[in-house]
Amino acid sequence: MRVKDATFSVYFGLEALPWHPAYLAAMWILGGELRSLYADWIEPDEIPLVESTMALVREVVTDGESPPATSRAADLADAWRPTIVRRDKAGASGGLLNALATFEALAQEIGGLSGHYDAGNWAVNAAEVRWDDWDRPGPILVDWNEQADESSPKMQTLLLFGRVVSAVGALTGPDWDPAPIRATR
Repeated sequence: MRVKDATFSVYFGLEALPWHPAYLAAMWILGGELRSLYADWIEPDEIPLVESTMALVREVVTDGESPPATSRAADLADAWRPTIVRRDKAGASGGLLNALATFEALAQEIGGLSGHYDAGNWAVNAAEVRWDDWDRPGPILVDWNEQADESSPKMQTLLLFGRVVSAVGALTGPDWDPAPIRATR
């Protein structure tokens, strides 16, 4: 299977979801997957930022947008920026930077600092490159024709992301709390 076909399927599937609540519910679930996929590389001082961002996303999914949530989101986005810059300067992998940028972008989306669906792109990139060779120096090079077996860790991750998007897209509500949704997948 072509890797780019899988990544495009996930991203365009996310983009097809209504931003609130479906997309944010899916992103809460995918954010949890990224947290697990990158757990060995997320530093202890970054965990509170991840947890605060995830809590905010869940709050907006369940309670809707509000001025206090928007303000907290802007504060979180501001807190993410120096963390990502520091990790980039320290030579963190592109995959980890994409994972951290997913959380930053979620805060930016909720805070009105970026467009809707911005975090989806970062999340898909983080999922795609998680299983690449991180010892290879230099930027991430995109092979548009890269093939991967469906049983490979990379494709298993992308297929899982696709199943999450499909499952959330099939929901009709009224309960959009992403925690029970994740438990049923």
